[in-house]
Amino acid sequence: MSEIPLGAEVECLDGPCGKTISIIINPTNKSVTHVVVRDKTLDDDDERLVPIEHLGETTEKRVQLNIRKDEMARMEPFVKTRYLKTKNIDFMESYIGHDFDFYLMPYATPMKTEYIPIDEEQIPPGELAVYRGARVEATDGKAGMLGEFLVNPLTGHISHLILMEGHLWGKKEVTIPVSAIDRIEEDTVYLKLDKKAVESLPPEPVRRHW
Repeated sequence: MSEIPLGAEVECLDGPCGKTISIIINPTNKSVTHVVVRDKTLDDDDERLVPIEHLGETTEKRVQLNIRKDEMARMEPFVKTRYLKTKNIDFMESYIGHDFDFYLMPYATPMKTEYIPIDEEQIPPGELAVYRGARVEATDGKAGMLGEFLVNPLTGHISHLILMEGHLWGKKEVTIPVSAIDRIEEDTVYLKLDKKAVESLPPEPVRRHW
């Protein structure tokens, strides 16, 4: 199986181009559809939705894409900003003092149009974004935090998830098969197993390339 590391450096065909931020998955069939890459070649560090077919070789800390920097820059932004139009009335309050008595006198100025920026993640319908460090919850409590996914490179389907170091059992890697996953939400992966069952899982060899 191959690995999709999160928080890894990304290389385009013509040089370094960013870092993996999250992955987009189809929660129904647990397949990976996109990798979100923060594009370091642009001034504003935009995040791009990179379809999974553009992934090449990967290691624990590096992802190779089969596209150039300019091609990635033209891909769909992961975050788009829209502006909510509002109108506010400006109120000015003054007071007149007389023998410790104060009177508030409101004055209204004409309505002022304001635009409030709202950032929206462009997640395809029916899919969700999963980030490194998402909580992994066993049936009897927290088992650890998500580090990476193992993916079948032929189908794009997730086969295992890998817990980050610092989990309950002190092993460098704990691989959990996808069959043990009950459901995935944006900030939590829920397992069908309790913590004792997770501890007893056999290790899964990890091949560090796509």
